[in-house]
Amino acid sequence: MGGNYRNKFSVFLACTAISFILWGLIKLSRVYEAPINFRVTYQHLPAGKVLVSAEDTIITLVIRARGLELYNKMFKAKKNQIEMTLSGLRLHRDGNQYYGYIRTSQFLKNISEQLAKENELIGVEPDTLRFVFEQEFHRKVPVKADLSLSFIPQFQLYDSLKIEPDSVIIYGVKSIIDTTYVINTQHESLRFLKNNKSITLKLLKPQGKPALKISNDSVTVKISVERFTEADIEVPIGMDTKGERAAYRTFPDKVTLTCRVAMREYKRLDPSLFLVAINYHEAAASHSNLAEVYVTRQPSFAKVIRIEPEKVEFLILK
Repeated sequence: MGGNYRNKFSVFLACTAISFILWGLIKLSRVYEAPINFRVTYQHLPAGKVLVSAEDTIITLVIRARGLELYNKMFKAKKNQIEMTLSGLRLHRDGNQYYGYIRTSQFLKNISEQLAKENELIGVEPDTLRFVFEQEFHRKVPVKADLSLSFIPQFQLYDSLKIEPDSVIIYGVKSIIDTTYVINTQHESLRFLKNNKSITLKLLKPQGKPALKISNDSVTVKISVERFTEADIEVPIGMDTKGERAAYRTFPDKVTLTCRVAMREYKRLDPSLFLVAINYHEAAASHSNLAEVYVTRQPSFAKVIRIEPEKVEFLILK
Protein backbone atom coordinates (compact mmCIF):
# COMPACT_ATOMS: atom_id res chain seq x y z
CA MET A 1 0.00 0.00 0.00
CA GLY A 2 2.80 2.37 1.02
CA GLY A 3 4.74 1.62 -2.16
CA ASN A 4 1.72 2.29 -4.36
CA TYR A 5 1.17 5.66 -2.64
CA ARG A 6 4.78 6.67 -3.19
CA ASN A 7 4.55 5.79 -6.89
CA LYS A 8 1.40 7.88 -7.32
CA PHE A 9 3.03 10.80 -5.48
CA SER A 10 6.12 10.58 -7.70
CA VAL A 11 3.94 10.65 -10.81
CA PHE A 12 2.10 13.66 -9.41
CA LEU A 13 5.38 15.55 -8.81
CA ALA A 14 6.64 14.70 -12.30
CA CYS A 15 3.43 15.93 -13.89
CA THR A 16 3.53 19.10 -11.81
CA ALA A 17 7.14 19.76 -12.82
CA ILE A 18 6.38 19.21 -16.51
CA SER A 19 3.34 21.47 -16.29
CA PHE A 20 5.41 24.17 -14.60
CA ILE A 21 8.10 23.94 -17.29
CA LEU A 22 5.54 24.11 -20.09
CA TRP A 23 3.84 27.06 -18.42
CA GLY A 24 7.21 28.81 -18.09
CA LEU A 25 8.09 28.18 -21.73
CA ILE A 26 4.76 29.58 -22.83
CA LYS A 27 5.27 32.67 -20.69
CA LEU A 28 8.83 33.18 -21.88
CA SER A 29 7.79 32.89 -25.51
CA ARG A 30 5.37 35.81 -25.18
CA VAL A 31 6.34 39.41 -25.91
CA TYR A 32 6.75 41.85 -23.02
CA GLU A 33 8.02 45.33 -22.33
CA ALA A 34 10.57 45.83 -19.57
CA PRO A 35 13.18 48.40 -18.42
CA ILE A 36 16.77 47.08 -18.75
CA ASN A 37 19.90 48.86 -17.45
CA PHE A 38 22.82 49.39 -19.85
CA ARG A 39 26.30 50.72 -19.17
CA VAL A 40 27.30 53.57 -21.49
CA THR A 41 30.73 54.10 -23.00
CA TYR A 42 31.31 57.44 -24.69
CA GLN A 43 33.21 57.75 -27.95
CA HIS A 44 34.64 60.70 -29.94
CA LEU A 45 34.95 63.11 -27.04
CA PRO A 46 35.51 66.80 -27.84
CA ALA A 47 39.10 67.33 -29.01
CA GLY A 48 41.57 68.32 -26.30
CA LYS A 49 39.11 67.65 -23.47
CA VAL A 50 38.95 65.03 -20.69
CA LEU A 51 35.62 63.78 -19.38
CA VAL A 52 35.82 64.26 -15.60
CA SER A 53 32.18 63.71 -14.74
CA ALA A 54 29.14 62.11 -16.34
CA GLU A 55 26.01 62.04 -14.21
CA ASP A 56 24.71 58.97 -16.00
CA THR A 57 27.03 56.11 -16.90
CA ILE A 58 24.02 53.78 -16.62
CA ILE A 59 20.88 54.41 -18.66
CA THR A 60 17.64 52.49 -18.76
CA LEU A 61 16.25 51.21 -22.05
CA VAL A 62 12.62 50.19 -22.25
CA ILE A 63 12.67 47.18 -24.58
CA ARG A 64 9.93 45.09 -26.15
CA ALA A 65 11.06 41.49 -26.67
CA ARG A 66 10.24 37.90 -25.87
CA GLY A 67 10.35 36.99 -22.20
CA LEU A 68 13.38 34.73 -22.61
CA GLU A 69 15.40 37.52 -24.25
CA LEU A 70 14.45 40.00 -21.53
CA TYR A 71 15.29 37.47 -18.83
CA ASN A 72 18.75 36.91 -20.33
CA LYS A 73 19.47 40.65 -20.38
CA MET A 74 18.36 41.03 -16.75
CA PHE A 75 20.38 38.01 -15.66
CA LYS A 76 23.53 39.15 -17.53
CA ALA A 77 23.20 42.85 -16.71
CA LYS A 78 26.98 43.38 -16.48
CA LYS A 79 27.32 42.58 -20.18
CA ASN A 80 24.72 45.11 -21.26
CA GLN A 81 26.64 47.94 -22.90
CA ILE A 82 26.06 50.52 -25.59
CA GLU A 83 28.23 53.22 -27.16
CA MET A 84 27.28 56.85 -27.63
CA THR A 85 29.25 59.42 -29.62
CA LEU A 86 29.89 62.93 -28.29
CA SER A 87 31.42 64.31 -31.48
CA GLY A 88 28.72 66.95 -31.90
CA LEU A 89 28.53 67.98 -28.24
CA ARG A 90 28.49 71.74 -27.64
CA LEU A 91 30.32 73.01 -24.58
CA HIS A 92 30.24 76.17 -22.53
CA ARG A 93 33.05 77.16 -20.22
CA ASP A 94 32.84 78.02 -16.54
CA GLY A 95 36.27 78.61 -15.01
CA ASN A 96 38.52 75.62 -15.69
CA GLN A 97 35.65 73.34 -16.61
CA TYR A 98 33.46 72.85 -19.65
CA TYR A 99 29.83 71.76 -19.49
CA GLY A 100 27.55 70.12 -22.04
CA TYR A 101 24.39 68.06 -22.36
CA ILE A 102 22.59 65.93 -24.92
CA ARG A 103 19.06 64.61 -25.33
CA THR A 104 18.93 60.83 -25.40
CA SER A 105 16.05 61.00 -27.88
CA GLN A 106 18.50 61.95 -30.63
CA PHE A 107 20.30 58.61 -30.15
CA LEU A 108 17.28 56.32 -30.48
CA LYS A 109 18.27 55.11 -33.95
CA ASN A 110 21.89 54.58 -32.97
CA ILE A 111 20.92 52.67 -29.82
CA SER A 112 18.40 50.53 -31.72
CA GLU A 113 21.12 49.49 -34.18
CA GLN A 114 23.22 48.19 -31.27
CA LEU A 115 20.42 45.96 -29.97
CA ALA A 116 19.50 42.53 -31.29
CA LYS A 117 17.04 42.56 -34.20
CA GLU A 118 14.43 40.84 -32.03
CA ASN A 119 14.54 43.73 -29.53
CA GLU A 120 12.40 46.81 -30.11
CA LEU A 121 13.44 50.01 -28.37
CA ILE A 122 10.46 51.80 -26.82
CA GLY A 123 12.16 54.55 -24.79
CA VAL A 124 15.27 55.76 -22.94
CA GLU A 125 15.66 57.14 -19.43
CA PRO A 126 16.83 59.71 -18.46
CA ASP A 127 15.91 62.05 -21.27
CA THR A 128 19.02 64.24 -20.79
CA LEU A 129 22.69 63.37 -20.17
CA ARG A 130 25.00 65.99 -18.66
CA PHE A 131 28.81 66.11 -18.86
CA VAL A 132 31.73 67.99 -17.31
CA PHE A 133 35.11 68.27 -19.06
CA GLU A 134 38.53 69.74 -18.29
CA GLN A 135 41.36 70.75 -20.60
CA GLU A 136 43.60 67.84 -21.65
CA PHE A 137 47.34 68.09 -20.99
CA HIS A 138 50.17 65.80 -22.03
CA ARG A 139 53.72 65.03 -20.96
CA LYS A 140 56.52 62.61 -21.81
CA VAL A 141 57.51 60.24 -18.97
CA PRO A 142 59.97 57.31 -18.76
CA VAL A 143 58.91 53.66 -18.64
CA LYS A 144 60.11 51.41 -15.82
CA ALA A 145 60.19 47.64 -16.35
CA ASP A 146 59.00 45.66 -13.33
CA LEU A 147 61.10 42.50 -13.72
CA SER A 148 62.44 39.84 -11.37
CA LEU A 149 65.39 38.05 -12.96
CA SER A 150 67.42 35.03 -11.91
CA PHE A 151 70.22 33.33 -13.82
CA ILE A 152 71.84 29.94 -13.93
CA PRO A 153 75.33 29.88 -12.33
CA GLN A 154 78.03 31.94 -14.10
CA PHE A 155 75.44 33.90 -16.13
CA GLN A 156 74.13 37.38 -15.39
CA LEU A 157 72.85 40.57 -16.97
CA TYR A 158 75.47 41.85 -19.42
CA ASP A 159 74.05 45.31 -20.00
CA SER A 160 71.21 47.45 -18.73
CA LEU A 161 67.71 46.54 -19.86
CA LYS A 162 66.74 47.99 -23.23
CA ILE A 163 63.14 49.25 -23.20
CA GLU A 164 61.54 50.17 -26.54
CA PRO A 165 60.11 52.75 -26.38
CA ASP A 166 61.84 53.91 -23.20
CA SER A 167 59.29 56.68 -22.67
CA VAL A 168 55.64 57.36 -23.54
CA ILE A 169 53.27 60.30 -23.78
CA ILE A 170 50.55 60.48 -21.14
CA TYR A 171 47.34 62.47 -21.59
CA GLY A 172 44.94 63.63 -18.89
CA VAL A 173 43.94 66.40 -16.52
CA LYS A 174 46.72 68.63 -15.18
CA SER A 175 46.46 67.47 -11.56
CA ILE A 176 47.23 63.87 -12.53
CA ILE A 177 49.72 64.65 -15.30
CA ASP A 178 51.82 66.80 -12.95
CA THR A 179 52.09 64.04 -10.34
CA THR A 180 52.88 61.15 -12.69
CA TYR A 181 56.65 60.72 -13.08
CA VAL A 182 56.96 57.19 -14.45
CA ILE A 183 54.82 54.50 -16.09
CA ASN A 184 55.38 50.97 -14.80
CA THR A 185 54.98 47.75 -16.71
CA GLN A 186 53.18 44.69 -15.46
CA HIS A 187 55.31 42.47 -13.22
CA GLU A 188 57.10 39.54 -14.82
CA SER A 189 59.41 36.93 -13.27
CA LEU A 190 62.03 35.19 -15.44
CA ARG A 191 64.10 32.39 -13.96
CA PHE A 192 67.20 30.41 -14.91
CA LEU A 193 68.23 32.75 -17.70
CA LYS A 194 71.25 31.89 -19.84
CA ASN A 195 70.34 33.41 -23.23
CA ASN A 196 69.27 36.81 -24.48
CA LYS A 197 65.55 37.33 -24.23
CA SER A 198 62.98 39.79 -25.58
CA ILE A 199 59.54 40.10 -23.99
CA THR A 200 56.51 42.32 -24.40
CA LEU A 201 55.07 43.87 -21.24
CA LYS A 202 51.80 45.74 -20.85
CA LEU A 203 51.88 49.23 -19.38
CA LEU A 204 49.94 49.91 -16.19
CA LYS A 205 47.85 53.05 -15.93
CA PRO A 206 48.30 54.95 -12.65
CA GLN A 207 45.34 54.87 -10.29
CA GLY A 208 43.13 57.93 -10.37
CA LYS A 209 40.08 59.40 -12.02
CA PRO A 210 39.68 60.35 -14.72
CA ALA A 211 42.04 57.69 -16.06
CA LEU A 212 45.11 58.68 -18.04
CA LYS A 213 45.54 57.82 -21.69
CA ILE A 214 48.95 56.47 -22.72
CA SER A 215 50.46 56.66 -26.20
CA ASN A 216 51.45 52.95 -26.07
CA ASP A 217 49.71 49.91 -24.61
CA SER A 218 52.93 47.92 -24.19
CA VAL A 219 56.71 48.03 -24.56
CA THR A 220 59.38 45.56 -25.61
CA VAL A 221 62.13 44.77 -23.10
CA LYS A 222 65.38 43.29 -24.37
CA ILE A 223 67.48 41.40 -21.82
CA SER A 224 71.14 40.84 -22.69
CA VAL A 225 72.58 37.80 -20.90
CA GLU A 226 76.24 36.77 -20.90
CA ARG A 227 78.45 34.18 -19.26
CA PHE A 228 80.81 35.73 -16.71
CA THR A 229 84.06 34.54 -15.23
CA GLU A 230 86.50 35.73 -12.58
CA ALA A 231 89.97 36.93 -13.44
CA ASP A 232 92.95 38.00 -11.29
CA ILE A 233 95.12 40.90 -12.31
CA GLU A 234 98.09 42.56 -10.55
CA VAL A 235 98.04 46.35 -10.30
CA PRO A 236 100.72 48.66 -8.76
CA ILE A 237 99.64 50.72 -5.75
CA GLY A 238 99.62 54.50 -5.99
CA MET A 239 98.96 57.24 -3.43
CA ASP A 240 96.16 59.77 -3.68
CA THR A 241 97.84 62.97 -2.45
CA LYS A 242 95.18 65.43 -3.66
CA GLY A 243 97.86 67.35 -5.58
CA GLU A 244 100.48 67.48 -2.82
CA ARG A 245 104.01 66.28 -3.42
CA ALA A 246 104.86 63.19 -1.41
CA ALA A 247 107.35 60.37 -1.53
CA TYR A 248 106.20 56.99 -0.28
CA ARG A 249 106.60 53.27 -0.42
CA THR A 250 104.10 50.50 0.15
CA PHE A 251 104.68 46.92 1.17
CA PRO A 252 103.81 45.12 -1.05
CA ASP A 253 103.92 47.50 -3.99
CA LYS A 254 101.15 45.68 -5.88
CA VAL A 255 97.75 44.18 -5.09
CA THR A 256 95.80 41.45 -6.83
CA LEU A 257 92.35 42.45 -8.06
CA THR A 258 89.76 39.75 -8.62
CA CYS A 259 87.32 40.95 -11.27
CA ARG A 260 84.08 39.62 -12.65
CA VAL A 261 84.04 40.06 -16.41
CA ALA A 262 81.97 38.83 -19.33
CA MET A 263 83.64 36.14 -21.39
CA ARG A 264 83.45 38.31 -24.50
CA GLU A 265 85.42 41.06 -22.70
CA TYR A 266 88.03 38.82 -21.05
CA LYS A 267 90.82 39.59 -23.54
CA ARG A 268 90.39 43.33 -22.98
CA LEU A 269 91.54 43.13 -19.34
CA ASP A 270 94.81 44.98 -18.79
CA PRO A 271 96.48 46.43 -15.65
CA SER A 272 96.65 49.87 -17.28
CA LEU A 273 92.85 50.10 -17.14
CA PHE A 274 92.90 50.07 -13.32
CA LEU A 275 94.16 52.47 -10.68
CA VAL A 276 94.44 51.56 -7.01
CA ALA A 277 95.75 53.83 -4.27
CA ILE A 278 95.94 54.59 -0.59
CA ASN A 279 94.78 57.96 0.70
CA TYR A 280 97.76 60.16 1.65
CA HIS A 281 95.94 62.28 4.24
CA GLU A 282 94.31 59.29 5.90
CA ALA A 283 97.63 57.49 5.99
CA ALA A 284 99.53 60.50 7.39
CA ALA A 285 96.95 61.07 10.13
CA SER A 286 96.80 57.40 11.05
CA HIS A 287 98.48 56.02 14.16
CA SER A 288 98.96 52.76 12.27
CA ASN A 289 101.32 51.80 9.49
CA LEU A 290 98.48 50.06 7.62
CA ALA A 291 96.34 51.81 5.03
CA GLU A 292 93.28 50.62 3.14
CA VAL A 293 93.58 50.20 -0.61
CA TYR A 294 90.92 51.84 -2.82
CA VAL A 295 90.08 51.22 -6.46
CA THR A 296 89.95 54.69 -8.03
CA ARG A 297 89.49 53.63 -11.65
CA GLN A 298 88.22 50.53 -13.39
CA PRO A 299 86.81 49.79 -16.85
CA SER A 300 83.02 49.74 -17.23
CA PHE A 301 83.02 46.15 -18.47
CA ALA A 302 84.68 44.75 -15.32
CA LYS A 303 83.69 44.75 -11.66
CA VAL A 304 86.24 44.42 -8.87
CA ILE A 305 84.86 41.99 -6.31
CA ARG A 306 87.96 41.43 -4.18
CA ILE A 307 91.29 43.14 -3.35
CA GLU A 308 94.18 41.11 -1.95
CA PRO A 309 95.50 42.38 0.36
CA GLU A 310 92.85 44.91 1.42
CA LYS A 311 95.38 46.84 3.54
CA VAL A 312 99.10 47.39 2.99
CA GLU A 313 101.98 48.76 5.04
CA PHE A 314 103.22 52.18 3.98
CA LEU A 315 106.16 54.47 4.59
CA ILE A 316 106.05 58.19 3.86
CA LEU A 317 109.54 59.41 2.98
CA LYS A 318 110.60 62.84 4.20
